[in-house]
Amino acid sequence: MYKCDFCGSAFGDRICYFCEKSCCTSCMTDDKTRCKQCYIHKRRLGWKQLVKKNKVVLIFVGLLWLYAVFPGPLYPGLDPTFYTISIVAAVLIMIPIGFALFFWSLNPPSSDLKKRRD
Repeated sequence: MYKCDFCGSAFGDRICYFCEKSCCTSCMTDDKTRCKQCYIHKRRLGWKQLVKKNKVVLIFVGLLWLYAVFPGPLYPGLDPTFYTISIVAAVLIMIPIGFALFFWSLNPPSSDLKKRRD
């Protein structure tokens, strides 16, 4: 068992999504995603932490972009407007991903909750 970093309880088996400190269930909010200190101070994830925690999603978007948009410029004899369409497609793919990362930094999904194992 780990000690809670906030109250010193011996049941610090959960980790806060934002500050990554050990917490017991009484020091976490009702949705069990953040500690009460992070909730009071309204902490958000920085860009580096956000990219680190969502790297699977970003890799998926990168592979989707490589599959759908990138091979076009390699084909000879394409219409020059294809490059404009490629840029528009890349921007359209990144808009929902940017919104998802922004809102996930405010309210993390409950599936990202980590538990410590001994």
